[in-house]
Amino acid sequence: MTTRAPEALVWGVRRYLAARGAEIRAVHRQPFQGGLSGSALEYWHLSLRRAGMQTNMTVVYKRGKTVEGAFMRGAARREVMAYAHLPERIPLGMPTVVAFDAVTGDLWLLPFPPVKHTNHWLADWDEADVRRTLDDLAKLHAAFWDARDALAQWPWLRDPLGREAEALLAEGRASLECIQTAKAFDQHLTPDRVARLMALAKQPNPLFQALTALPPTLLHGDAGFQNVAITQDGRRRLWYDWQLVGFGPATLDLVTYLHPWAYPDANPPLSLETMTEVYLERLAQRGHVVRRDAFTRALDAALLWRWLVQWAPLLGQYRERLRPTVLERLYAAFERLHWPALIRGV
Repeated sequence: MTTRAPEALVWGVRRYLAARGAEIRAVHRQPFQGGLSGSALEYWHLSLRRAGMQTNMTVVYKRGKTVEGAFMRGAARREVMAYAHLPERIPLGMPTVVAFDAVTGDLWLLPFPPVKHTNHWLADWDEADVRRTLDDLAKLHAAFWDARDALAQWPWLRDPLGREAEALLAEGRASLECIQTAKAFDQHLTPDRVARLMALAKQPNPLFQALTALPPTLLHGDAGFQNVAITQDGRRRLWYDWQLVGFGPATLDLVTYLHPWAYPDANPPLSLETMTEVYLERLAQRGHVVRRDAFTRALDAALLWRWLVQWAPLLGQYRERLRPTVLERLYAAFERLHWPALIRGV
């Protein structure tokens, strides 16, 4: 499929190539599978004319549109702003952005080098990869530890425990009500379990108290292995999909890292408990020693918060979109992580 080059891409290519007169003569689009957020991903093969010479260039196009709902609201523009403002500040490898449209949230990035296979359910990682990515996460959090001016400096950051909290919880409550009204219970979401989760969604103060006991920091927002590309030699890591970048306690990121490792097909090279210990060690090495009891409560609170604001809507309002294999994986993570956290209390 061919198309006319958008103006944002034209100017971005000129800026990237440092060639003000470069022209995009043709664009050939080649779709490939995108993620669960609803973003469309395509290879765009560009035919360029630069300084009188014909040349070619390939970029990856990520359409700004995402699925509806409070959890993903504003995601596309937030990601554009992250790539526009944060690469010089974030101590992690990030994709190279060639162009973006701040209005639509569209992005054009350089293709990744050959990387180890990942998808939303499993990662072809070894123990060293897990330890390095946990070190990355600790490095990110340490760089912005208790940087309480971040929201004022970058007001487009997600503020999940502040200005966005009520909208997120309202969607979670509505989704639990859908399950209760339709009596869509099963062996995992029993009436008793749904009632206990609803009680927490209506009275979330224990979650807030546990989460805010930790200093806030910059969050990737969706730090699972599906959003980290590791080169075949393991030496380079690219953290991508910054749609949920925000500000809050570090445990909100750590639980998103642990979550996909709880899927039945993930086969983690380290236990989830060891992963948590590795993260805390790396954080302490950077000067931030966290009280273990406060961190444990905040980790449980983060597990429950994430379930209420992300997985409850998926299992309630949007359940018909889920394939049986997806439900199986979500339930496995629920039994391994979220339900035990609710039993322990916060």
